Amino acid sequence: MVPLSGSLSAAADRHAGRRLRERRVQCGLSLAEMAAALGVSTQQARKYEAGLNAIPAARLPDLAALLGVQVAWFFEDFAGDGPYRPALPTRPRMLLDLVRAIDEMPESGLAALCEAARALAERELG
Repeated sequence: MVPLSGSLSAAADRHAGRRLRERRVQCGLSLAEMAAALGVSTQQARKYEAGLNAIPAARLPDLAALLGVQVAWFFEDFAGDGPYRPALPTRPRMLLDLVRAIDEMPESGLAALCEAARALAERELG
């Protein structure tokens, strides 16, 4: 078995950390909420997401369960080279805020919003 080079393992840590952040945001969890669920400090969770500290292998199943993914998901698309390309849209926080606002909206407001979105889409396409 070939040992991992320091740079390759550091790249894997960064990739897993970025995937962790990506999924946390998709799930609507704050950093503090995730940290509390894992029993670590917010600072430690931030280090995991930044790839500064490797996520311990023993924590990966807990993280996967919390975020509703398989452990392997953290390493999908990892090639060890090239820049990281998140699967999220470029403005995930705005989309999350929009979803939360829509969730609290009355039906009449939701219908008006859908109509406005369709009109905007048609204008852009047509």
